[in-house]
Amino acid sequence: MDRSQIRNMLQQTFEDFQMTRSERSALNQIFSHISLTDHNLSLIRNEAFQIFRENKPAGASDIQALSWLEDLMKILANANTKEATLSSEALFSPHDDCSHRICRLISSARKNIDICVFTITDDRVSDAILDAHQRRVQIRIITDNDKSFDRGSDIERLKSAGISVKIDQTEYHMHHKFALFDSECVLTGSYNWTG
Repeated sequence: MDRSQIRNMLQQTFEDFQMTRSERSALNQIFSHISLTDHNLSLIRNEAFQIFRENKPAGASDIQALSWLEDLMKILANANTKEATLSSEALFSPHDDCSHRICRLISSARKNIDICVFTITDDRVSDAILDAHQRRVQIRIITDNDKSFDRGSDIERLKSAGISVKIDQTEYHMHHKFALFDSECVLTGSYNWTG
């Protein structure tokens, strides 16, 4: 959500100088899906105060408008203090469908994916990465130099599509297998991303 969208949303809730229950609920839902960094909170607060200054009514409605501002600050404070829900899961190969879970994590990413793997040869995983790239998810891959040119490796295909790929240049194998999705979810384990 960009600054103009935030401003429009706040402007709509301010039109009658009060924050209705449905507006509170809608804002809570929207803010739960936005990364509320200190910077984003500052932007939202600044927009709210700017709207208040530009549209502040005179007289009795002045108190209502001030109540709107107070309600919005409370919503932001609550949205910012909600504790992150921590969860974990374990999958085992060959019985659990590890590749399918990796693809689901890739598909659910909205902002960025950082991948550090020995190699990628599983076309399902590569296709999911390419789909995410098409959705403008920022993707960075670090991989091993010896394996990136093996038959079946999809590294060159991913790099050719415009995905940022860094290849290890040491004599040692870079045998890691982990990824970070939207800077929130870590995937790690011994499962090879191979088909």
